Amino acid sequence: MRIMHITEALGGGVLNIIQQLATMQCRDGSTVAIVHSIRSDTPPHSELINLFPTPIERIELFMTTNISPFKDLAAIYRIIRLVRKFKPDVVHLHSSKAGVLGRIACKLAGRSKSCFYTPHGFSFLRQDLSPKTRTLFALIERLCSYFGGTTIACSQSELEHAVNSAGQKKSFLVENCIPLNLVKPSVGGAEGVCRVSTTGRLSYPKNPSAFRELATQLQDQPACFLWIGGGELYHELLVDNVLPSNIVITGWVDREQVISHLSISDIFVMTSLWEGMPLALIEAQASGLPAVVPDVEGCRDIVINGVTGFICKDATEMLSKTKILIQNVELRRQMGAAAREQAIKRFSQNRMHREMLYAYTRC
Repeated sequence: MRIMHITEALGGGVLNIIQQLATMQCRDGSTVAIVHSIRSDTPPHSELINLFPTPIERIELFMTTNISPFKDLAAIYRIIRLVRKFKPDVVHLHSSKAGVLGRIACKLAGRSKSCFYTPHGFSFLRQDLSPKTRTLFALIERLCSYFGGTTIACSQSELEHAVNSAGQKKSFLVENCIPLNLVKPSVGGAEGVCRVSTTGRLSYPKNPSAFRELATQLQDQPACFLWIGGGELYHELLVDNVLPSNIVITGWVDREQVISHLSISDIFVMTSLWEGMPLALIEAQASGLPAVVPDVEGCRDIVINGVTGFICKDATEMLSKTKILIQNVELRRQMGAAAREQAIKRFSQNRMHREMLYAYTRC
C-alpha cells in the first residue's frame, strides 16, 4: 500500500502514534510518507530523522493552528498537489486542523474513499476554550463530515463523540498502543513510602494545580508525589512560591527515564481536564500501576473501575481513592497485576497495526 499521514501537530502523543504506525507499515512493505507542519512542540530535525528513517519519506507543509482563511486555502491547495503526486491508497489525517483541511482536499482531489481521520481528542472538548469557540469547532467537525472520509477513533469515548457530536457516521474504533517490550514491570518505591506518580507536560490540560492540591491534602500520609515532566505551569505546583515537601518534579526526561520512574512507582494518578487516549496512562497500567483518574474521555476508556484502578467523578473522590491505595498495599498489588494483564492484552502494536489495516481495506 501507499500510505500518506498528514498532521499539523507533530508532537506529544500524536507524534508517538504516527511514528509507531509509520514504522509498522513500512516494515509490512508499504510505502509511507509523513506530511507535517513545524510547531514549537515539533522535535528538531535531527530527532525527526531518527524517528522516521529512510525509506519513510517526510515532507514539511505549512499549516496554521488557528483559523486563517487565506493560509488554510493555500494549505488545501498544497495538500491536493501532494496527494495527486504521491497517489496514496490511504490518506490518514491526524488531529483537528489536518482533519478539516485534509478532508476538503481529498474531496476536491477525488480521494474521499481513501481518506481517514483520527482526531486524537476532538478540539470541541478543550476546556481552555470559550463555549462559543467549542460550539464553532463542533459545527466545523459536523460540516466536514459532508466531505466524506472515515473516522478512526482512538478510544470508545472518541468514537461516541464522532458519531453523536460530529455527525461522522462512518467511524471505526482502533485503540492506541505502546511498545510493550520497552515497559518494565513496577517493583514499587522505597519501603514504607508509597510513590504516587504522574507523567506529562505541566500545562493547562493536565491540571497541575489539582495534582498539587491532592498532594498537599495527603501530606500526613506515608507518600511522595512525583511529576514526571516539565513545562510552563511549574508555578502551579508551588504553595507560597515553595514546592511542597512531598512533591518532586523531574523536569524534562527521555522515554527511557520515564519508564524507569514508573518502574519504581506504586500508584499512577491523572488530574487531566480532558484527554484523547493518554499513552502515559497506558504505559502506567502496563507497568502494573493501579491508576486513579478523572471521569473524562480517554481515562475512562483505559481504566477498569474497581479492577485496574478508580475512575473518580470529582476531586473529593480522587482524594479518597488515592488515600485508600496508599494505605492498602495488597489492594495496590491486586489492581496493579490486573492493570498489567489487561494492558498487555489490549494495547500491543501488532493489535493496532492489524486493526488499522482492516479499517483501511474495509473502506
